[in-house]
Order: sequence, then structure tokens, then C-alpha cells
Amino acid sequence: MRTTALFVLTLFALGCRSDDKDVVIDTNVDTEPQTVDEDGDGFTGEDDCDDTNAAVNSGAAETCDGLDNDCDGDADEDATDAATFYADADGDGYGVESYTETACEAPEGYASAFGDCDDQDATIYPDAPEDDCLDPTDYNCDGSSGLTDADGDGFAACEECDDGSRAVNPSATEICDDVDNNCDGEADVGAVDAGTWYQDADADGYGDTDFAQESCDTPEGYAAEDGDCDDATATTNPGADELCDSVDNDCDGAADDDPIDAVTYYSDRDGDSYGDPATGKASCEQPAGTVENDGDCNDKEALAWDGATEVCDEVDNNCDGAVDEGLTSTYYLDSDEDGYGNPKRSTTACSAPDGYVDNSGDCDDTEEAAWTGASETCDGVDNNCDGSVDEGVKSTWYLDVDGDGYGGSRSTDACTPPTSDYVAADGDCDDGDDDAFPGASLGCDGGDYDCDGAVDNDADGDGYADATCGGDDCDDTDAVVLPELGGGCALGATCLDVLANGYSAGDGIYTIDPDGFGVGLDPFDVECDMTTDGGGWTVVEYSADLTFQQQFTGGDRYRFLGSDFTLELSDAQITAIQSLSSEGNQTYVGLCEHVIHYYYTAGGGYDYSFGFRFFDGTETSYGTSSYSPYDIKVTSDGCAVNGGEGGALSKATLFEINSVKVPVVNVQCRDCGDATPEKFGSPLMSYPAYLR
Repeated sequence: MRTTALFVLTLFALGCRSDDKDVVIDTNVDTEPQTVDEDGDGFTGEDDCDDTNAAVNSGAAETCDGLDNDCDGDADEDATDAATFYADADGDGYGVESYTETACEAPEGYASAFGDCDDQDATIYPDAPEDDCLDPTDYNCDGSSGLTDADGDGFAACEECDDGSRAVNPSATEICDDVDNNCDGEADVGAVDAGTWYQDADADGYGDTDFAQESCDTPEGYAAEDGDCDDATATTNPGADELCDSVDNDCDGAADDDPIDAVTYYSDRDGDSYGDPATGKASCEQPAGTVENDGDCNDKEALAWDGATEVCDEVDNNCDGAVDEGLTSTYYLDSDEDGYGNPKRSTTACSAPDGYVDNSGDCDDTEEAAWTGASETCDGVDNNCDGSVDEGVKSTWYLDVDGDGYGGSRSTDACTPPTSDYVAADGDCDDGDDDAFPGASLGCDGGDYDCDGAVDNDADGDGYADATCGGDDCDDTDAVVLPELGGGCALGATCLDVLANGYSAGDGIYTIDPDGFGVGLDPFDVECDMTTDGGGWTVVEYSADLTFQQQFTGGDRYRFLGSDFTLELSDAQITAIQSLSSEGNQTYVGLCEHVIHYYYTAGGGYDYSFGFRFFDGTETSYGTSSYSPYDIKVTSDGCAVNGGEGGALSKATLFEINSVKVPVVNVQCRDCGDATPEKFGSPLMSYPAYLR
């Protein structure tokens, strides 16, 4: 193109000249071909078959793009990014590895995946489904018998109930996990780790050994502990306290062995009515030759007992550990002859022995410069016997056991700290805890970490930290509500206290704590009568009625029942309620047949023939004409005749008892032992005691 243009210009120049001057023509024309690289790939002419595409030239690598990249006249042959394809005769998308083709696209009858173990059957290829236990074909080409075993436990999916868990198959062991491990259609049945449970008919936490059942969960009415020897009585079980009642309460095979209500009796060999404390033995009945008093320090000396008058007989008559005290003078050894005796070395006599004085003010009887009242000097000696050495002449240093910079109550006076464990600051209220010192961070465990004398995080000032920070007080805005680990938060000390605190919601069950938070009893639930006579009555209920039956034989005489009535609350709980009560009342309903409950004719006189024992052990007097000093009134005397009552409630004798000593725990009768069946009883459970 450039040569042709030059030639035309030359001709144009020659043709346009009209003058006659000689024209000089340059005949040295450049006839070499000129090259252009339009795509900038470094190739031109025959070496670049497409100078508009830098990816096409004789030096390019052939790739799968439909172009003749290397300018050899063929497109995509031997492309560097060609893929390998495998012969797929059955068209299932998987070929055989031994027959391959390399190409940019899959040839007809080829596939990109291989691993087909039967290329003549389109249902057989890797990962094909296998779920027919009757077909042994290896459909998924995994070399197995043709059965799918997803969890690898040796059982095909069709042979087990969960092919997603190796722990579940027909040969697995059944365990307590709410899973049908052995595929028998039932979960946890026959589990090897199932527990043994025992029938607990009286719901006291102990079951009957003869009635056991294995189960993963506790069956209704069963307990984990066995050994209950009376599963009809909740107060009789291996964990119960043994009582003096001729019953094997704790199921150890013996009745009344080591009972908690046994009385301790002491041997009284000298007959002074005071027993030897070293001979105490608990018993339900008092042995002969014993007393309940253990105040005898010398049971071989009839003139020696606790409280006796001391006489000058070289005997410790009053059991105070001293002999003939008050009858002789005390003298003290004065080894250093400073006129002051050693208080730890003394003797009693009528006059001072040699080397003794009547002054006991010497704290160091080996140092004549030390006695009571001497002047303190800086000599390492307690000169004035005040318990301190060199006080007033040296500084006070406090032992810092926990290393928090503050000392506790242990201190010493010295010119310098005795050791590195002593500091100048005191006030540490707990020198065993480096978290406790004046100004420390507050805690929530009921402690006083900042040593300000008050429990930390106690908003209501009741002495217990707020439960929201980990303390014990579940309502830190109300000092009346006191929590306790064994029983939650009591709403008051008694039902009357609950009413006064404004927590009454009518008759019902309330939580009380008569002895206060953290002392003795845990809070417990009681029935409260919040309506009768102003409310606030704590109800003390019985556990059983006095069965209407013949109670005694062998003739009429005054006597109580052999055992006291059982109550729902413990003795300690009732005692605590009584201690806070000033009123009490109870209606005792006497059912009868041939047993007179009020007046009894004896030799022409009329005496009260039915008496009571109260909770504190006091009893009404028998054979008298009055229940004084107790306020007891008979409001209905249905048992005034001797026979025909038949135990009917409508013919009962009703006693109204107004006393804080209630509840009644036993009754005494007079007309109740003849040969004629004389029966009596009382529906105690329907007539509880009330205290406020």
C-alpha cells in the first residue's frame, strides 16, 4: 500500500509540470513489503492467521474455544484444556474407565463420570439406590451384596429400623434412651441399664422388697429404696426414727432399739438422788436403782452432789471441782520474792506456807521486775502484767494473714513489723479471705466483704443477701419474707403472723417458720384458718382417728391409752408454734358404748370420769369434781347413760377445750374396763387443734 501511493504521487508530480525546465526524477524507489501487527501478539503475516485476535497465532496453545489458535488449519485439536470422557454404553451417566476419549465436549455415547460396574444395565451405577432385601444385585457398585447399609452396622436398611445410627439394629443392646435400639418395636423395654423400683404404698420414699419392678423411669407409686417393713405406715421405714412404741419403726428387725424419745437414766449407787453422769443409759423404762438426774460427781459419797453444801472434809461436796473452797485461804508461790505470787501455783491452807504469799498478781514469777502495777519499760518483759510487752513505747502492728493489706484482730507492739506479714492498717473482718477488707467489692453469699458490719447486697436489711446476685433472700424488698434452704420463703412465723403481714388469701395452706430464718427448723407448710373469730389460727391436725373399739379389759379404773395420738406436724414444729401462741382451742368428740365420758357414780359421789393429756405432757386430775385449772366445758353429754349409744356421733359427748396446751395427745377413762364390751373412740382427724 505504501509503494503504490508513492508511485501515484510521483506520476501526479510529473504530469502537473508545464514548464520546459529539466525535471530530475529520483528513481531509487523502496519496493520492500511493509508488515503490521494489529493485535499486538508479536506475530504478523503468515504466522498470524487472525491479526485481530491476540489469542490466535502460530505460537499459541490450542484451547477449547472453537478457534484455530495455533494457525495450523484445525480448530480445538489437541486442546490443552480438553476433558477426558468415558464410554457410557447404557446411557446412565457413568462410563467405564478402560474406554476413554479426550475432547472439548462429550462425544456421543460418552460420559464425564466413570465407575460403572455394569455398563449394559442403566439401573447399575455408583450411588444407585438399593432397598430391596430380596435382590442381591450390587446396584451402587460398592462391592457389597446389593443392600444399602448407610450406617455401616452390618445390617441393610430394609433389615433394621434406623439405618442412620450404628447403635440401632436387630443385634443392638437395648438401653434407657427412649430409642428402640434392638428394633423390636418397643423403646427401652428390657434395657440393660434399667433401674429396679419397689412398690411404695405409703409414699414414704421406701418400697416393699417383695414387690419390685424394673424400668428406666420411676413408675407411679414406686421408690428407688427398698426395705420398708410396713408399707402401709408412712412413719415406718429404714429412714424413720425409732420410738418407744413397741414398733420396729426403722425396720432394722428390732423394736425400741436406740429410740430417739428414750430417757437417759443414771446409776445412783450412794442413794443421794443424784446419778453418775458416766453411767447414763437411754431406756424406754426406768431401771431400778437409777435416776434421771446426772449431777453426782462422786457416786460413792452420799454427801457429794451438784448443789450440796461444802463442808471441810476434803471432799468436793458441791461438785464444783474444788475441795473445801470458802473454808480455807488461797496462797500463791512467790519464787522471785517480789511480793507477788504466781496465780497458777497456789495452795489452800489455814496459813501461808513458806515461800507463798496471799497476793496473786505476778504474771512471771521468774522475773522480779514483773508484777501487777509495775512500770512498763522497754525490756521485752511484761512488767505491769497487763498481757502486753513494752506497750506504749512501741507501735502496734497487725497480722495480715490473707495478704490484702489489712490486719485482723491479731496484733503486736514493736518498733518495726516483726515480719512481712504484719501491716499498719487494721479493720480486716475476715483475715482468712483476701476478698474481705475495708472498701472491698461486695459479695452475695451472706458475708460482709467490705467490713462495714452489714451483710452485702441486703436491700431490706434482714441479714440475707439478695437472691438475684446469688444470695439467699428471695424477696430483698421485704424484711418479713425470710428464705431458708430447706423450705423456701416463709410468709410469717405463724398463721397469725402471716395475717398480720398482709399475706392472707383466705383459708388454706401457708408456709411458716416459727423459730426464724436459719435457726433450727426449716420453713414448713400448715393449714391456716383465716376467717374464724378474726382468723390467724394455725391448725394442728391428726394423722389418724382414735378407732371406736374396746380399748381396755380387766375392770374399771383410771388409765390412759398405751400410746399417744399421731399428729401431722412434728413435735418440734408444734412446740415452736405453741411458743408463739397465746390462745388455743379444740373440740374433743367422745364416741361411746357403755362408757360414761363425764360424770361417774362412785360410792354415791359424782366425779369426772374422763381426762386428757396435752401435748406438753400435762394431764387433767382424775377422781375430782372439776377440770380446773384447765378451761374445759362439756357442751353435749351424749354418753351420760351406760349403754345404747353405739358409737353414734349424734350421741357423743363434746368437750370444748380452751387452752394453748392443745392438742390433746391421749385420754384417760374410768368406766371403761368391765366384761361387757365397753367401747369408745374419737374422730380426731375431723376435729384438729387450733393455736394463735
